[in-house]
Amino acid sequence: MNRGALYYLMVPLLLLLCLLQSTAAARLKIAGVKPELVLLMVVIGALVYGARPGVLWAFVAGVGMDIFSGGPFGASSLALMASALVAGLGHRPFSRFNIFVPLAATALGTLAYAGVYLTILAVLEAAGAPALRVPIDDAVRDIVLPVTLYNTGIMLLLLPLLNRLPESQDL
Repeated sequence: MNRGALYYLMVPLLLLLCLLQSTAAARLKIAGVKPELVLLMVVIGALVYGARPGVLWAFVAGVGMDIFSGGPFGASSLALMASALVAGLGHRPFSRFNIFVPLAATALGTLAYAGVYLTILAVLEAAGAPALRVPIDDAVRDIVLPVTLYNTGIMLLLLPLLNRLPESQDL
């Protein structure tokens, strides 16, 4: 698949992953934690094509995730856009062919996603909105850190495929 095809197939691919994330990803649970497939694809897109298209794809994917989830509408979009911005830092200054860049982008992108999402939930709870009550300490310990490790492990497995994608030009 050449660069142009992947670039234009990102939106349908992300929407398909949104559907898989809300349905079939539960079968990929390890120790009660499921991977964030959409987040991984947003990170890959931001690493290959940069933060600008990554943020656009993150917005679209976030809307798709919010349609399929019971969370507050727009929270996933904002959280995914934050992770795309973090992952997009590895697009030009660092080479994504260095093993640590995609792994760090995945870990930091997952932490950024979780931080923004949990902050939105906390703000909605403080405002008295009917939001899901989530104890932040327990969520970080029991969900965020294991998901960060899981996503980073999946990225480690995806590195050979990621490194086969050609470097993008400024689009």
